[in-house]
Amino acid sequence: MANKIQLSKKREFDITITGDTYAGVQALPYVTAALRSPDTIAKGFVRTIDGLNKSAVISNVASGNCVVAADECGFVDGASVSTTEQVLTLTDLKVNEEICRQTIFPTWFGQGMDRNGNLPQSFGDFLLQVVAGKAAAQLEIGIWQGQSPFGIGFLSSNGNPNEGGSDGGACAGFSEYTIDATLQSTDSTAAGFILDMLAGVYDLAASDISGILTKPGAGFYVNNKTYGLYIQALAAAGSNQGQISGVGYNAQADTATYFGYPVYRCPGMFNDVIVFTYPENLVVGSNSATDYTEARLIPAYEYTGGDEVRIAMNFAVGVQTGVASDGIYGSTVWTS
Repeated sequence: MANKIQLSKKREFDITITGDTYAGVQALPYVTAALRSPDTIAKGFVRTIDGLNKSAVISNVASGNCVVAADECGFVDGASVSTTEQVLTLTDLKVNEEICRQTIFPTWFGQGMDRNGNLPQSFGDFLLQVVAGKAAAQLEIGIWQGQSPFGIGFLSSNGNPNEGGSDGGACAGFSEYTIDATLQSTDSTAAGFILDMLAGVYDLAASDISGILTKPGAGFYVNNKTYGLYIQALAAAGSNQGQISGVGYNAQADTATYFGYPVYRCPGMFNDVIVFTYPENLVVGSNSATDYTEARLIPAYEYTGGDEVRIAMNFAVGVQTGVASDGIYGSTVWTS
């Protein structure tokens, strides 16, 4: 009997897709793939909170100088301790995607084949993972830039890298640093601009909120373009490790540093933007692991006469900062 999964020249195949609904915990492999795959989340550049229903209050306690001399009989004034609260609100999102079986089958057939020709997973699972990957790429942009349908992002509320958008973003409480230059890779002065901008963001952090300099993981957040410009500036210095005008740096692979602080590459950020803060202060919340998440596989081809399979997912995501003022938002593109 001919092997039904062996491709002919016409790529004929006969695979039945069973309609399934995965809700709550059963949806985890698929919804989690969409929620946890964005680079910013997958690489641990932010703090994640799962299991939310609609919103969450992020509470923080700040304490002043509470260490006193051993011969002090009294207690430290309670006014030196303060609490702050930030509310993270989820936005309900969904995925409605239609995929042609015959188009995606050759890709699935070639994925992870072993010497015996065994397939790595069911075709239905593969379709769900493909769509989850596409959703993750969109969520990477949404958590930073906001805009419809995501809602509020870290950097903007309307998808625009301007003053109006940033005023509505989750990082609106960060101190602002602006440099009057455009960081273009074709510009012969780009190396100087990127170093000036990093220096300006760092100096403002050191002068206004020096406490975050010692926070675990404190570092610079940039997108691919800005990261590349920094590496370009380091390459112009002539070595992978050394000094640029007294600034210590490291340009090894994907672990660049500036003054010893990591430079995090987050593809979803705007061009020409540098944020300085720490991972615990950037919070991404979701309703993953609750009964409100769902992934559905619908064999539309059985009813339409076509060859399509429809995939639907339901979940909710939101972002917020832990301490509203613990960060610097540097940009070259703000306009009023």
